[in-house]
Amino acid sequence: MNPKGKVLYLSYDGLTDPLGQAQILPYILGLTSLGFSFQIVSFEKKKAFKQFECEVNERIKDKSIEWFPLPYTKFPPVLSTVFDLWRMKRTAKKLAKNANIIHCRSYLPMLVATSGISVNKLVFDMRGLWADERVEGHLWPQRNLIYKAIYSFMRKKEKLFLQQADAIVSLTQDGINALTERYGQQPFIKKTTVIPCCVDTKLFNRGNIDVDLKISLGLSAEAKVLIHVGSVGTWYRLDQELRFFEALKHADASWHFLILTQDRDQAQRIVQEGIHEQVLVLGVPYQEVRLFLGIAHASIQFIEPSFAKRASSPVKFGEALAMGLPVITNQGIGDLYSIMQDKTLGVCISNWDEIPEAAAGFDTKAYDAEKIRSFALEQLSLEQGIASYNHVYQTIINHD
Repeated sequence: MNPKGKVLYLSYDGLTDPLGQAQILPYILGLTSLGFSFQIVSFEKKKAFKQFECEVNERIKDKSIEWFPLPYTKFPPVLSTVFDLWRMKRTAKKLAKNANIIHCRSYLPMLVATSGISVNKLVFDMRGLWADERVEGHLWPQRNLIYKAIYSFMRKKEKLFLQQADAIVSLTQDGINALTERYGQQPFIKKTTVIPCCVDTKLFNRGNIDVDLKISLGLSAEAKVLIHVGSVGTWYRLDQELRFFEALKHADASWHFLILTQDRDQAQRIVQEGIHEQVLVLGVPYQEVRLFLGIAHASIQFIEPSFAKRASSPVKFGEALAMGLPVITNQGIGDLYSIMQDKTLGVCISNWDEIPEAAAGFDTKAYDAEKIRSFALEQLSLEQGIASYNHVYQTIINHD
């Protein structure tokens, strides 16, 4: 084991969350095989923790990983977050003396790590422009003086984080471009690495279509399936996806729309606002998502574009491509527009007005599943992500 490779990993997301299972634990497990050891501090939501605690413990058993789960608190707003951060700092202070690197997953853990905790090397894994996302997503309404003050505070901290970090990870190149527009060509650019949300291509691997699963959903073996995976609120434009689906179905009545989300009530409300037939809303565990992607013919991912979303890398994008599915998405989200210039991967519309024409011209026969999967293997595989994080760690370890 690399004697310098002791990492204290701070995350406000839980390992038992779908995001933790897809975008935290797989990287850490891969990095332990390269000689790094981890102490993980995370916040776990009660329901998910009860359901998946044993599974996570089984995955990290006999690995160089110690897990310190803390219960997540949600109420009252603001004060609960302050309380959580105080608990994270108290735990991290005890563990930091054993670490050579503190890896901060997003802004709140970075706030903890820079508040008097002594550490050798510091990684700021941004995961997007978090403070701007909170404002643009109307979670921090700026007419509220408290939220206005919090946003101003976090914006000042953001600049300090970029200066204090030994290494910075951005999900997208356009996220770095957004930061340079905000701060100019600062020295932090030289210590920034782009690592998009990667996918376990061994798990997300399309085999034969499970006809029995289709039949269990009330679909015929010949039915075509358009699929949405993930959240439907805040940023996700399920309403526009339904517009695309209706236009698609108008051209070919064999299409059905499958919506996989934990926000089932909200999804049902959006569906019921229009007259939509051949739409099915389901909530399934993360481990089963690949099975439903396996019966799909295309994935749709419409997200409201904004300044903050320039730094976003949707997890479901790589998962769909790894399954060989063409993706229907929109401009203004991270690096998707530049990636989708490769017309073999799907369709990227510039604005919502293009939906009818894009849907009318969409034909699954125009796409080769193997070529789509090959792109995911080359650019978005978990192995690529692990290698990139390993390079980040090794660079700062060797730069004394």
